[in-house]
This record gives sequence, structure tokens and C-alpha cells, in this order.
Amino acid sequence: MVADALTAHPGHGELWLIPLLPLAAAAINLFVGRRLGRWAGIVASAAVLASFAVALVLVRNLASLPEGDRLYLSNLFDWISVGAFRVQAELQLDALSSTMIMVITGIGSLITIYSIGYMHGDPRYGRFFAYMNLFVFFMLILVMAENYLLLYLGWEGVGLCSYLLIGFWFEKPANAEAAKKAFITTRIGDTAMLIGIVLIGVTVGTLDFNRVFGAAGGMTKTMATVIALLLFAGAIGKSAQVPLHVWLPDAMAGPTPVSALIHAATMVTAGVYLVVRSHVLFEVSGVALDVVAVVGTITLLFAATCALAQWDIKRVLAYSTISQLGYMFLAAGMRAYGIAMFFLVAHACYKALLFLGSGSVIHGMHDEQDLRQMGGLRRRMPITALTMGIGALALAGFPFLAGFFAKDLVLEIAETNGMWGYYVLGSIGAILSALYIGRLWFLTFGGTARSERAEGAHESAPLFWVPLAVLAIAAVFAGVLSTSPEGTLETWLRAVVGVAEEGTQGLATPVFYAIAIAITLVGLAVTWWVYGSGRIDWQALRERLEPFPRAALNGWYVDRGYDTVVIQPAKTGARITAFVIDKGIVDGAVNAVGGGVQRLARSGRLIQTGFVRTYALVLFLGTVAILAYVGVRL
Repeated sequence: MVADALTAHPGHGELWLIPLLPLAAAAINLFVGRRLGRWAGIVASAAVLASFAVALVLVRNLASLPEGDRLYLSNLFDWISVGAFRVQAELQLDALSSTMIMVITGIGSLITIYSIGYMHGDPRYGRFFAYMNLFVFFMLILVMAENYLLLYLGWEGVGLCSYLLIGFWFEKPANAEAAKKAFITTRIGDTAMLIGIVLIGVTVGTLDFNRVFGAAGGMTKTMATVIALLLFAGAIGKSAQVPLHVWLPDAMAGPTPVSALIHAATMVTAGVYLVVRSHVLFEVSGVALDVVAVVGTITLLFAATCALAQWDIKRVLAYSTISQLGYMFLAAGMRAYGIAMFFLVAHACYKALLFLGSGSVIHGMHDEQDLRQMGGLRRRMPITALTMGIGALALAGFPFLAGFFAKDLVLEIAETNGMWGYYVLGSIGAILSALYIGRLWFLTFGGTARSERAEGAHESAPLFWVPLAVLAIAAVFAGVLSTSPEGTLETWLRAVVGVAEEGTQGLATPVFYAIAIAITLVGLAVTWWVYGSGRIDWQALRERLEPFPRAALNGWYVDRGYDTVVIQPAKTGARITAFVIDKGIVDGAVNAVGGGVQRLARSGRLIQTGFVRTYALVLFLGTVAILAYVGVRL
């Protein structure tokens, strides 16, 4: 449902403070971070907290306005002016951008505080926080931009920061390779997105959101479809959807706070934000929304099966993130944009909690990440076990936690509108979610210790578990954003994205919720029986199920397929170009010409003897030849 245009309130110069504060902290830490020592982390955390405080004040003021007037604009400067085409560096604050800002700065501040302890002792401590602050700056530019070009600037900025943070420990080959893989893979989608932005400028003559969306009704269906799909290609790359999902699991090689901030709570959700922000174009197309829903459904199932087979605790969460993002795209594809955004907020809370909790486990296990080496940690790390348990229950969809409302709202839209395929597949994804997250928790905290490191594990310092506690509270109570009598998040977003239209088909409400609760409880009960009860030899069970666990562990060999179909042929083509065409033909032709000139020069040098008698003989023979030629002609 297309929302009506909002009335703008220009002149809110305070908007620039929101991204400026993290940028200033990034500059300080980049240039003098080494001298600041531990204060570098404090400066970085204070900057993001201050940005959160400024945003909170502005959002509160925005909420006091009538629904149709909730839009602040702040024009920083004229950026591009070529003839009639103009692009301004203009920031906006509306219901949609404010939701993203609160997630970025709120959860970002907790992750930054957590990083003070996690990165303690790192030789590039100040640089790490500079990169973290720079990422927050670009992410804020992305969501506060009032036009597609400024959004794209933030989009590429977060891609750069992601590369720097994933490869922060670049001395390890795996980290350097993961950073390059993330950068190159996302560039594929970004290139398509840039083409879509160019088409918008050519078709509409502007890149400003309000003017583009106002003119969208005049576009042909074909043009709207092409533009929407090109924009969605960028979302697929940034949000790690099939088939450009392959970079995210490998990105777990970076520091755990990076995984929490970039690959759970903020950057990977940029694709969802882009689709929701551009929903007018997608609705004009219609077909593009179907593509969004189908890709989201395929992704949520594919990634969930992969998560079931991983041994690395962070890779389980990585595939889980890919799967959960699939639910958000499914909701957006069904025109439930407010529900997609609620899912985004809920997921940011419990997934950041799970990632930071995994970091606490890894720290307490002395850098061990293999689930097979864990076990029994609930006794040695009770706070981490409790908080991660809350996050796991929320993700699994346990009743009345954030994930319960998020998943059920998506499935409810599908079944009440008669989209039974999406409902059934989404429900299967919900079962798989309960299975893989229950497996992770029971293998980590249940049973008895399975290694010496597990026996020697210890609880983390307060700098680790205080952010975990705050996020656990958020994971418990975030559901109020969908049930509050004073107004839900969907109501808050109504002026920007409209409201999802619920159909009259489907199951009775008690039956629907009974099925949803049963899915979660059965999934968790199965994981307890297999991994927590001690009655099942889960390692032998896995061996009996081969080769499926091995295929899922390897991501169903998608990376190997890319290597066979794309990478190796590209390398072969590069070798042919380098050694056959370039060296053999191009260089060969140039060298042949040069060699011919050299041989001709050597031949000419033979007659340059330096003796007068030789030159006199040549002169005589030349004269005879000329006279003979003239005589013959006569």
C-alpha cells in the first residue's frame, strides 16, 4: 500500500549531529588513537551514545507532530548541479529512517562498549574503533539520505568499512581472503544497483526520493520492473541473499563485535531498508515484489539447513542471519513493510545478543569456536548461558518473546491472504530455526565438558555481560513494538509505508497460534532430546545421515559451484589472455617488429667499415649501376 506524501519541516540543523559525532570520533581514533590507549574505546562508545541521545530527542519531537507532518529535512549543501539535474546533500528524518537510526546507534553503542573489553590488548586498538565509528557514520548516511545518490555513498562506505573490519586481522590469510570475498561479491550487486540509480535519473530527471516516488505512477510497468530488480540486486548482495550469500559465513573470520554490528544488526539489514524505502517502485512493478518474496523464501530455507550442520559457533549464527533476513524479504514481498521492519528491529536485538554471547564463549574458551569442544558451560559461564538462552528462545519463536511476534506476523500475513505456499515454507523455516539454535545452545552449554578448554572456561568480565544483559531485556520486551495499545511500530511507519492488508482467509486465530507455538516447542524438544538429554549419540546419528550433513556443512557446495563455473574459467581465461594473447600475440608482434629493425641495423652496420677504399668501391659500383640503368632506358 503506497503511503501519502509527507509534509516536510526544513531547517532542522541538528540532524547533521547524528552522523557527525561518530565521524569525529573516527577521525580522533585514526590520528591519535594509539596515544589514547584504552581511552580510544571510551571515545568511540561515547560518540555513538551521544548520537543515540541526539536521535532520541529528535525522534521524540518528530513523534509529537501529526502523522502526516513527521518529516524533518536538513540541506547541508548543493552537491551536484548540471543543467536541470541537481543533487543536494540533504538528510531526512522520518518514521522509517528514525527506526533504523535507533537500531544503529542504540545497539551500536552496546556493541562498541563490549568491544572495549573484547579488543583489549590488540596492537591496533585505536584503529579498530576508528573503523567501527566510520562504519556507523556511513550507515547513518545511508539511512538518513534524502536521495538515491547520497544513499549510494553511504552504501559503498559501509562496504568499504566492512572490508576493513572483516580483514582487521589481515596477517591471517583466512581473514584477508574473507575480506576480499565480501568486497568483491557485494560489488556485483552494487554495480547493478548503480545502474538502477542511473536509470532512475534518466527516467525521472531527479534522484530525490519524494519526487521519484511521486513520478513512479507515470513509469511504464517494464521500466519500473527493471529499476526495482536492479535495486533489489544491490539488496541481495548487501543482505547476503541467495545467490550472493556466500560472503557472509566467511566474514565470521573477523572480530566478533564486527560480526555483531555489521553482519547481524546493521549492514546486512541495509537491503531490507532499501526495498522498504523504494516500495513505491516495487509496487508499480508488481513482478519485482514477487521476486523479492521468492528469493526471501528460498534463502530462509536454504540457509537454515546449512546452519543445522555447522560446527563453528559463529558460522551457525551467520547462516541464521541469512535465513532470518529471508523472512524480512518475504514480508516485504507480501507488501507487509511495517512487519518487515519490526522483524528487523527484533532480529537486531536477539541476533546481536547471540553474536556477543558467542564472543563471550570464545573468550572464555580461550579462542575455541568448535561446538564439539564445548559442553557444560552453563556451570562455568552462567550469565552468558542465561542471556544466550534468552536470545536463542527469541530466535526460535518462543511465546511472547520478540522472535515469536516477528515470525508469526509474517506467517499470519501469508495465511490470511491465502498465500499458502509461503505459509507452509515459512513454517518449515521456523521449525528449522528452532532446531539449529537449540542445537547450538545445548552443544555449548548443555551436557558435560568435552575438552580441557571447556573444563577451564570462565565467565567474562562485566564489560562483556552488561551489554548482553541489556540486549536480553530488549529481546524479551521488543515484542511490545507489535502489541502496544499506544501504537505499534507498524502504526509509526504507516505514514511512510502504509499498512499491510490482512485478508479474511486462513485459520482461526487460536488454531494459528497453537500451530506456531507447537512448531517452536517441538523443535526445541527435539534438539534437547538429541543434544541435551544424553540419550542419543548425536555424532553417530550425524554419520548415519551422511552425505546430507556434509553437504549442508559445505553450504550445499554453492562455493564449489562458483569456483567451477565462474572462478576457474575466469582464471583460465585470464591465463590465456596473459600468456597467449598478450604475451604470445601482442608482445610477439611488437617484439618481431623490434627484432626486424635490429637485424636490418646489423646488416647495415656491415657496410659501415670506416675504410675509404670500401666507400670508393661502393661509390664506383653505384655509379656503374646508375649508368647501366640509364643506358638500358635509352
